[in-house]
Parts: sequence; C-alpha cells; structure tokens
Amino acid sequence: MQLVLRNYQEKAVNMVRDEIRKGSKRVLLVMPTASGKTHTMGDIASKSITNGHKILAAMHRRQLVMQMVDRFADCGITAGVIMSGIESELCHKCQVTTVQTYLRRLKLSDTEINRFFINASVVFIDEAHHVLAKTYQKILKYYQDKIVIGVTATPCLSSGEGLGKYFDAIVQPVSIKELVDNKYLVPAIYYGPSEPDLSKLKTVAGDYEKKGLGEVMTKPTLIGDVVDNWLKIAGDKKTLCFSVNVAHSKALKDDFISKGVTAQHLDAFSDDETREATLNKFRSGEIQVLLNVGLYVEGSDIPEIECLCIARPTKSLGLHLQLLGRGARPFPGKDNFIVLDFGGNVARLGYYEDEIIWGLDDKDVAAKKKPRKKEKKIRTCEYCTSLFTGPVCPRCGLKIKEYKKLIETEEAELVQLGKPKKKEFTMEEKLRFMRMAEYHRRDRGYAEGWSSHLFRSKFSVWPNRFKGVSPLEPDYSFKNYLTYRNIQYHKSKNQAAA
Repeated sequence: MQLVLRNYQEKAVNMVRDEIRKGSKRVLLVMPTASGKTHTMGDIASKSITNGHKILAAMHRRQLVMQMVDRFADCGITAGVIMSGIESELCHKCQVTTVQTYLRRLKLSDTEINRFFINASVVFIDEAHHVLAKTYQKILKYYQDKIVIGVTATPCLSSGEGLGKYFDAIVQPVSIKELVDNKYLVPAIYYGPSEPDLSKLKTVAGDYEKKGLGEVMTKPTLIGDVVDNWLKIAGDKKTLCFSVNVAHSKALKDDFISKGVTAQHLDAFSDDETREATLNKFRSGEIQVLLNVGLYVEGSDIPEIECLCIARPTKSLGLHLQLLGRGARPFPGKDNFIVLDFGGNVARLGYYEDEIIWGLDDKDVAAKKKPRKKEKKIRTCEYCTSLFTGPVCPRCGLKIKEYKKLIETEEAELVQLGKPKKKEFTMEEKLRFMRMAEYHRRDRGYAEGWSSHLFRSKFSVWPNRFKGVSPLEPDYSFKNYLTYRNIQYHKSKNQAAA
C-alpha cells in the first residue's frame, strides 16, 4: 500500500522540486523532528526512480540506515544496504549506506571499476547538519554535478558556520508550532528545577567542555537533585535521560536504582543486541528510565517517551532542539511530554515550539529566532517550578499578581511545592491512591491510620469517603511518590540535627 503524504509533506516535496527546477543542485530541506522527513525523502526518491534515476541515501549511524530502509519500503521502494555486517544487494536502484562504510569501500579501488560505487543522479543526506564533516565531503566530491538533497531539523552548527558553505537553497515547509497545533506533535511542559554554576567552564567548539561539565554534573548534590525532582514531578513517566558522559550517566543510573526505580544505561560501547533488548524493555515498561550518552540525540523513533530528563547543559541551539524533539512524537494516551531541564537550556535557548526562520548565512549563526513580545518572557513559576510565558502558569493556574505576592509572603514554602492543585486530581485518582496505600500498609504491617496520613500528605484532606477500600498493588507513580516522601523526611531530620 502506497503511503499517503500529509499536506505539509506534499508541500515539502513541491518546494524541493521547485528549487531544482530553478537550477539549484544542492537543496536543504528543513523539517522538524518527527514530522516525517524520511517519508518525504521516500516520496521524492520514488518519483526519481520512476523517472529513471538511481538513488543514494547516506547517513552517519547504523540505526538510521535501517530506519531509512523501512521508511522507503513504506513508499514502495526496495532499497539495498551498504553497511558492514550486511550482505549488499547492489541490483536495486536505491541504496542506503553509512558514510563510514561507503567511504571505506570507495577507497578499495578506482570508482570506475569499484562495484560498490553507486552512480546515483540523486543523493540524499539525512541529518544534513553534518554535511561539512570531512567524511561527507570526501564522498560528495564524487557527486559534484548531481542533485544533492539534505534533510535536517536543525540546520545550524555550534561553531557558528552556516550550511550555505555547501547548500545553495533552503526550504522550510512547516514549523513546529503548526505541527503541534494540528496534533502531529505533542506539546511540552517544562520544568527548571535546578541550574548548576557553569560560569567558570571553558567553551570548546561552541559548547561546554565535556570534562569540566562532567565534573560539575556528577557532584552528589546535583545527582540527588535530578532523581528527587524526577520522583516528585514525573515518577510515573517513561523517561529518556541525557547525560554529559559515561561516568555521569552511570552515576545517575545507580542513584535511580538505589531509590527503587528500574533504570538502565547505554552508550557508544553498548553492542547492537544490548541496545535493542534494552530499548524493547523500555518500550514495554520493564525499564522506566533509560539513560544514554549521545545515542538517541538524532533520528531515534521512540514515541513512548513521556519525559525527557536533560541533565546536561549546552550552548548549542541545534543540540537543544534535537534533545527536545525526542519527546514530541505522539502516542496513544499521550497529550504532552515533560521536560526536566537541569542545565538551564530552556531559559538560555528557548522553547521547542518557538518559531525559527532558518537560513544558510553563517553571519546570522545560521538561524534567526523571531523576537518574543515583552509579555512572552520566559518565567519560572515559584509555585510549581514550571517554565512558561504569559500572565498565567499553564501547569498550576497561578497568576502573575498572585505569584509576586506568594514570593514575598510564603517564600520558604515555595521550594517545597511541586504538586498540582487539588482540583487536578479526580475522585478516581484519589480512590486509586488510597487503595494502593492500603495495599502497602498491609504488606508492611503498618498501623491502620498510616494510609489515611499518607493520603492527607498528598491531597491535604482526610480520606473520609474512602475508608475500608479494597487494596490495589502499587504502580510506578505510588512507589516513586513514597520514595520522594521518604527522601524529604530524612532531609528534614538531617537539617534539624544540623
């Protein structure tokens, strides 16, 4: 069955073809994460093959190659794969490859007699913000007179270079806001629970130097802050956590596990089988928190993600948007995703939904953000820690006038408030919580009043109408709330002793 494109994908195809008709040979297509870039490429490729052209699609990671082959299949294209460990089927008019493998095989012999050289008239570059890298440029020199179509969500580099050094045209058919408004993506709810002191860190290639950043982010106080805030805000959510380096990621994993949360760490040294098995466990819910170092920044398709725990600061707008994009894919029952921003990235670089006018000129650092109106200044709600714009916090409903008064009169209590208002809890949710509390009470042999006191600590009222309920085995949310309560209890005892 041939895939039917969405309206904005058809628009993208037409915009690319228009630029080619005008004489452009190197066209950069900018489409947000999860907007269907590969399906759009597949449609262009299908039309090109119908017109007698050969296709080469190149990308920098193995997982992206296999995803591309699957998406091409959705468009009715059977693609061969040029990648180590996989037998090549060079008879197909469309070939998908990693840049590393293809470059190695091109070096085996002269291209005129090299069976691996694909004499393609149309070349696709996925995640095209990497196009200026030497590996890509060494391959593209063989296709100087061919049509090259680059596709990316973030056409900018932390170095400030513009992609106009290679591409001669850019098209941007749809914005993130349009996709969110039309339910193709889900919106984010942002939290900024902590911001480490990064003022003394060096900058390397436009971003924070990793060694120093790792030292800051692995301090015990910050690790505890990451897990404790997650327990408080997103303890029932499937979470993808981005860490600075392997040591930081493993330290966070251990801290999650020590507090009873199922967590696993992956990095570049994890083999394909381990990655696939771990990802399947994450999708099924067997693992609740998946920590990674650089694996799932680009091209990953994991719509089950409900929360992003971003435990790594960055100055790079491209990286910032790539990280946020991991949570935006829709999934049944998923109305939004939560962002826990521990590095102050949102306040520094903006929201995922911000409208950006992308360009190719490096004089403008390759991107121009539309200026915000004064009333759109990003604020941190001192009542529930959500980041928002406008006069009212979308999470707890607090108005700015009330917000200012509360800071003056209840400042000591504001740090402790992270729960939604009582009206956000339904009777069904309260009943479910009380039943799980009763299960836990009986399992541990606690006194009868324990469940009622726990209920009151969460909802600020006594559970009079829920007395005598039947027990229900606790879920993630209940267990993590209990862990959070225990942590706060021990912290208060330590502070009192000090």
